[in-house]
Amino acid sequence: MPVSAKQLNFTDISTEFDKFYNKNQNNLLGLLDQFINISDFIPFSFYQKYYSHFGRKRNFSLESMINAFILKNILSLPSIDLLISLLNISSEMRQFCGFLKVPHKSQFSRFKVNFFDALNDLFNNLVDVTEEISKDINPFLASFLITDTTGFEAYVTENNPKFYHSELKKAKSYANRIAKDSPNSTFDVEKYAQSQMPKFASSNTDVKLTYLNGHFGYFQKCVISTNALGVVRNVNFYDTHNNLDQDLRPQDIKDNYDAKSLIPSLETYFQLHPNFSYKYFLGDAGFDADDNYAYLLKRKIMPIISLNPRNSPNLPQPGFNQVGVPLCPYDSSLPMVYDGITREKGRADRIKYICPKAKKININGKLSYILNCENPCTSSKCGRIKQITIHHNYRFNSSIPRDSLKWQKLYRLRTICERSICQIKNFIQIKSSRVRNTVSLKSDILLACISQLIAFILIFKSKNYDKPLAIKSLIA
Repeated sequence: MPVSAKQLNFTDISTEFDKFYNKNQNNLLGLLDQFINISDFIPFSFYQKYYSHFGRKRNFSLESMINAFILKNILSLPSIDLLISLLNISSEMRQFCGFLKVPHKSQFSRFKVNFFDALNDLFNNLVDVTEEISKDINPFLASFLITDTTGFEAYVTENNPKFYHSELKKAKSYANRIAKDSPNSTFDVEKYAQSQMPKFASSNTDVKLTYLNGHFGYFQKCVISTNALGVVRNVNFYDTHNNLDQDLRPQDIKDNYDAKSLIPSLETYFQLHPNFSYKYFLGDAGFDADDNYAYLLKRKIMPIISLNPRNSPNLPQPGFNQVGVPLCPYDSSLPMVYDGITREKGRADRIKYICPKAKKININGKLSYILNCENPCTSSKCGRIKQITIHHNYRFNSSIPRDSLKWQKLYRLRTICERSICQIKNFIQIKSSRVRNTVSLKSDILLACISQLIAFILIFKSKNYDKPLAIKSLIA
């Protein structure tokens, strides 16, 4: 049977690419040439840093390097190697970027590492520009601030499935030894294997073990905020210092709040953009904390946050007497007993009350509880404990009732942020790019967000308002 497939050589690939480009150049490069001048958005401080670094003997302009990264992200090219190959093939792409010759791979890598702070400035400048555009397109959707935590999987050995399977194999061998000594043992092999995973990657301590996207892995964590149009507003790498004067951490604002990630992220954002204001905040159950509600209400932003079931245990809830002391759930005549203030790292201070029928005793220098109750409301040996935050009931005193149709419709808009994050990850092609350096990975994330904002401006100027993030339609 004859072979029907046609053997392609490099000349054929180049010819086909030229045909593709000539057919679609008006949809992408032509639009970029017509509507986007990247120098209009680059802060003067970025020019200073770039040209003071390279001096007069520079082979590539700042605009050329940024245009190359924007083109890479909009086309979702998985690696710098592929970008370089396409630049070598296409003279039109080189002309758009402004390259007389194609930079080496190492020059792209050094650019991301050396100018991370300047890329942050460029991103924030574009946020200012696109805020007004968002209000022009749809003022209602622009009045939402939607925030979600996410992680970008790093290229480290620990993320290889073989690494976990090796720990699982060791755990099974350990379980066999335990079974010989204790046949009735309930040893959990998977939990033990997971407990043996290192807390951070050996080659990069900034990449920590986290449960994200439905599985354990080693991620660069960050908090991303968008509006209800899906346009990214803020990127905050809250677990590591990002060299911003406005960068805040939980310990910096402990006197007023003690939230883990949301408040530091939003404080940084509003210090960078003091004139921005929003009517609604949307967040998933992970942000269901009293401090977050208090902070948002202080900012005059209406919180629309789903309740976290882990914050509401399935136990009979105690009532309160006239002075605010919780009462026994089964006997309202018995007030619970004050037991001091609970202070934990990463959480708000709480007032602790214990069961009125529990007593604290000291046995051999160890504090223990004795419960004397015939009908306990919990299976705990120390009886019921009620922890009350200082600003109690912010969670339940919602401005819009959670069972109302309006709340449910507004909360559905939260998925827009998730789709925007998915688009950013698609730009980076993180599993194919194999970025090891932390700063380089953060720069990739910022460049992906910059590319989204540039595409959003392009779509606006080309008057495609109905789908403000339909970036792929530009190259369809």
